Amino acid sequence: QGSFQKAGRPQRATLEVADAARLKASPSGYPALQATRRRLPCWSRLDEILDVLDRHRVVLIAGETGCGKSTQVPQYLLDSVPGVNLLVTQPRRIAAISLAERVAQERCEQVGGVVGYNIHMDKKMSKDTRCTFCTTGVFRRRLLGDPQLRGVTHVVIDEVHERELHSDYVLIVLKELMEERKDLRLVLMSATLQLDVFQDYFPGCATVHVPG
Repeated sequence: QGSFQKAGRPQRATLEVADAARLKASPSGYPALQATRRRLPCWSRLDEILDVLDRHRVVLIAGETGCGKSTQVPQYLLDSVPGVNLLVTQPRRIAAISLAERVAQERCEQVGGVVGYNIHMDKKMSKDTRCTFCTTGVFRRRLLGDPQLRGVTHVVIDEVHERELHSDYVLIVLKELMEERKDLRLVLMSATLQLDVFQDYFPGCATVHVPG
């Protein structure tokens, strides 16, 4: 079983501890970044998001573009789940790169450290990487070469409503894999509130609506 199951319920306090550590390491730049993060609509749903991420294996997060879900949810997982190793898929290369850069910046880190990216013909990762932004195509190839997703605790499918070329295949494979790997968690993120198709495909999934 994954270490996140042994760690107990994630608490907002763990994020505060992580914030304090980054503030101590980067006292000049971090407060402004921290203030920007806390103004995002996602922050108003922080406790609810942490709760459903802890209690449910499949979580659907819906929020308008700009609410912060793409940059904040991966960080909530990084800061609240011991031993986490997550893959975050994006439909476009530029989104995978720019989000990795933004998340690393918000954490006062370099891309390729804890936060990295992996796209076709380009990647920045290291042995320390625990959050990898990748295109859906790269993730599909990962599934073909490593069907068990060894070492991965969470998969985050962003912009799932776009239903692009590889996304339906990925969801089918992930649903089957989750029957084998009871420790694997899945987070689906959408910019639309029309979620019936995903709720029907993953019965019992928890849903969080983030205001715009």
